[in-house]
Amino acid sequence: MPEGAPLEQGDRVFVSGGYDPDPQWLGGRDGFAGTIERFIPGQNQEPAAVIRTDSPVSASGVTGNVLVMELRWVGATWRSGAVAHVELCDFEPDAKPWQNRRQGEWVESHASIRHLK
Repeated sequence: MPEGAPLEQGDRVFVSGGYDPDPQWLGGRDGFAGTIERFIPGQNQEPAAVIRTDSPVSASGVTGNVLVMELRWVGATWRSGAVAHVELCDFEPDAKPWQNRRQGEWVESHASIRHLK
């Protein structure tokens, strides 16, 4: 899929890091492959994406395979190449905004998400 194509439930994606040249949550990898399982209410107008990774992610004493991603900028939409915050969960997040649900471990502020080819 081309850069900028809409991201939807069921899409296979690759999540990679942002500004930090060696982010802890990537564990020396380029990123993590996974599937967008669903969208839940986000903190802003756009929903948050819930991604189940193919392999476990570890950071700050938490290991899980669920990432909740929130778009970084107001007005952004879920498209391949979007930049988002990453929250690592070792549980299934409720379909509620971040401030109203159990929260995972925040691990990245500028991750990229793109379709897998």
